[in-house]
Amino acid sequence: FPKFSILDPVNTFTVPKNHTIYGMVDMMSHVFEQYFHHTENTPYQDRMCEGLLRTVIETAPKLINDLENYELRETILFTGTIALNGMLSMGARGDWASHNIEHAVSAVYDIPHAGGLAILFPNWMKHVIQENPGRFKQLAVRVFDVDPAGKTDEEVGLEGIDKLSAFWTSLGAPSRLADYDINDEKIDLIADRTMARGEFGQFKKLNKEDVLAILNASL
Repeated sequence: FPKFSILDPVNTFTVPKNHTIYGMVDMMSHVFEQYFHHTENTPYQDRMCEGLLRTVIETAPKLINDLENYELRETILFTGTIALNGMLSMGARGDWASHNIEHAVSAVYDIPHAGGLAILFPNWMKHVIQENPGRFKQLAVRVFDVDPAGKTDEEVGLEGIDKLSAFWTSLGAPSRLADYDINDEKIDLIADRTMARGEFGQFKKLNKEDVLAILNASL
C-alpha cells in the first residue's frame, strides 16, 4: 500500500477494451468479497459497497464504447481504488473464496484473472446462497433493482445473481470456462491446487467437494 499516490485517469486511456472490462469485473468482485460476511450491524459498509457497485454498473457500458473519456475513466479509477483500499472492509472480514479458486484456475490455464472471476463468482454465489439468503436479497434489490414482491429471499437473490452474470456478459466478459476452451480434464488438479492450504472462505468454509461443485457448474 502506498503512503501517497497520484492517480491520473489520462494514464488509463491506453488500457485496451478487454482489460478495461476485466478491470471493472475485478473491482466489482473485490466489493463482493467484502460484502459477503456474517458480521451484524454494518449498514454503512453495506451502502458504500452497494453505491460503488451501482456506480460501476452505470459507468461501465459507457466507458467500453468511449475508452478515452476522461470523466468515465476518472470515475472507474476512483471506484477501483476504493474497492480495495481497506475502507469497505472496516469492521467485517470478507470471504475471498472466489479469488482463491480463480487463482488456481489461472495457474493451470493462464487465463485473465477477472475473466475467471466473471465465470466463477456467480456460481460461487449460487453455491453459498443458503448461508444467508437475506444478504443476497439485499444485494439484488438495492443494486440490481429486483422486485421482491411475492418471492422468497432465495428467489430474489438468485434473480440478482442472474442479473449480475447478464451484466458482465453484456460488457463482453466470459460466462463459462468453455469460453476459454476449458473442459473437465483438469478440474481435479485445479481443486487440489485450491485446497493447498486446507479449507478456506469466511462466508462459507469450502472443501474440495464444494470447489468441484463450483467448477463443474462453471463449465
